[in-house]
Amino acid sequence: MALVQAESPPALGPDRLSRLPAELLLRITRDLTTTELCAVRLCSRALESSLRHFFLLEFFQHKQFMLTDFSLQTLLAIARHPAISQTLRHVSIGAEEFCVNSRFVPQNEDQDTSFFTAAAQQQALLASGRALHFLAAAFSLLPNLETVQLSNTPSYTQFCEGPRAAWHSYGLRSTCEQLGKGAHRLLKKSTDPDFSSRAFAMVMTALAQSDARPANIKVSMHSKVAGLKDYAFDLAPVPRLSLPGVSAGNDTDVDTLAILAGLRQLHLKLQFVLHPHRTRHIVPDDPPFSGRSKLAAMESLALHAWLAHCPKVEWLRLNLHKEPRHYNDFFLRRLGSPLPAYYPLPPGSIASRDITMPFASHLRRLDLGIACCSVDVLLDLLDRFPALEYLSLYRFSLMFEKDKAETAHNIWSKFLRALVESPLGVQLKELSLRRLGTVTRYFVYPYSKKTHTLKLNGSDGIKYTAELDKPMISWLRKIPFELIQKGSSVDADLEFFEDNSNYLGGNDTLSEHGDSELEESDTEDGF
Repeated sequence: MALVQAESPPALGPDRLSRLPAELLLRITRDLTTTELCAVRLCSRALESSLRHFFLLEFFQHKQFMLTDFSLQTLLAIARHPAISQTLRHVSIGAEEFCVNSRFVPQNEDQDTSFFTAAAQQQALLASGRALHFLAAAFSLLPNLETVQLSNTPSYTQFCEGPRAAWHSYGLRSTCEQLGKGAHRLLKKSTDPDFSSRAFAMVMTALAQSDARPANIKVSMHSKVAGLKDYAFDLAPVPRLSLPGVSAGNDTDVDTLAILAGLRQLHLKLQFVLHPHRTRHIVPDDPPFSGRSKLAAMESLALHAWLAHCPKVEWLRLNLHKEPRHYNDFFLRRLGSPLPAYYPLPPGSIASRDITMPFASHLRRLDLGIACCSVDVLLDLLDRFPALEYLSLYRFSLMFEKDKAETAHNIWSKFLRALVESPLGVQLKELSLRRLGTVTRYFVYPYSKKTHTLKLNGSDGIKYTAELDKPMISWLRKIPFELIQKGSSVDADLEFFEDNSNYLGGNDTLSEHGDSELEESDTEDGF
């Protein structure tokens, strides 16, 4: 009898795996770590081709780079790649600085030498203009660039490495390994209050040189000394560089006016407020150019001129300075004020000196963080945005006067009641209130004040999203009533802290993304 040899089943090799439908292949690989996914892609050309689109979107749609030669050269190499350059839409520039004056003590002479060498190289990169050339050349080769961000914090949006895994700027890990144990402390947060302003001005100049037109500009800095000063918003034209992605023969100067004209989202961390060391106490009712408020008002003129050239902004986020929070009242009162006749506008500007917020009529979303002002100032600011639909207040304090009937508790009730009576009570789709507080209005000293932290519904924040059968106005009508009724039992709703660090501690800035990502982590932005 003839022996019949059974046919062996076909092996499930990488070629068979690559022939699976894309949906099944993504389900199989979606839980793999970066290293594991790269190993799968190396199995065969067919498998790599099947996973290429997913891989590029997952790992190259948003990238963050340090201000070092190695990291910026990598950005330029990505921009020159025919496939990856088409995918990269969100470029973050990490503001990690080699802090020479840090308290970090090197463990040995080699680490000491490596750190000071790296610090010197970074300073040379910025001072020589190499960083500007790297950025401008890379931006000129990214046709789909939508968002440019300046940040000194990692991203927590990638979950393939596990929960709470941080994605730092490209090159940060290798830099820390080279510098040795504890070196990551040197690069977390800047100690130079001017570093972020210089980096932002350089990024904006690079965008102008490259003819890039991103729709979103974001600055998210998590250090109390980090933030943009007035010179970061310079509008003066500069000579054009010769770049690969820009048409040759154009010898005209370039400026940022064309970039500002197309902005849709603008997120800024600001630092130009009257510093507490320059005065002992403030009276918010002083005239705009009195001795106490003159400096704060003049420092904000550069931003007013900058905003005057942004007619299409739909989402404005302003994080103010942490320490002199009480002095934010000057800035918020003068936000959108006309520019004085003596303030210079750049050549070719068609902006109006009288309208420094041309986007006010169609602004849909406003986020204010780490600020303090009176109820009247806040309401007057909100009245300037008739199309506002989303409002978020984070670490926001309202001033009250001890010599009047207002108390720390019902001052927020007064604000919410005013919203009911305003058009915002009908048109608001979402209201987010987190880490609310109150401070006394007069004789507020920066380091010895009593801060009242308001607890809403037993929590440090609430967020309400309006629906068809649950409009915002009906919810607002209940909130003030509940606050007033509970006002007789202050201890149940308020906590009193003598040390303002209990209220101001933690992170400084709002989330860099939309609401779906605002709740990712309090360690990233916490809005």
